[in-house]
Amino acid sequence: MPTLEKICEDIDGDPRSAHREFRLWLTSYPSDVFPASILQNGIKMTREAKKGLQSNLQDTYQVDPISDPTWFNSASDPKKFRKLIFGLAFFHAVI
Repeated sequence: MPTLEKICEDIDGDPRSAHREFRLWLTSYPSDVFPASILQNGIKMTREAKKGLQSNLQDTYQVDPISDPTWFNSASDPKKFRKLIFGLAFFHAVI
């Protein structure tokens, strides 16, 4: 966690050091060791997971922006993007 905090501080200190389209997505359970500075400098999203894999996946695909066909199909390589979204949704559904 200290290494992650240092990386985020370095990017935050000079935003030009990171690619302009760089985004960092983190998934975490509540934890005392998670650096507060990362939480304070980021956008937080919370979701109450539904019971069961299928209902959890369906719920993920019904949330904005994933449910917006324009956004969903706007990727430069839609096939790879759909696989990435499914992988993330499946990961969250299982975890």
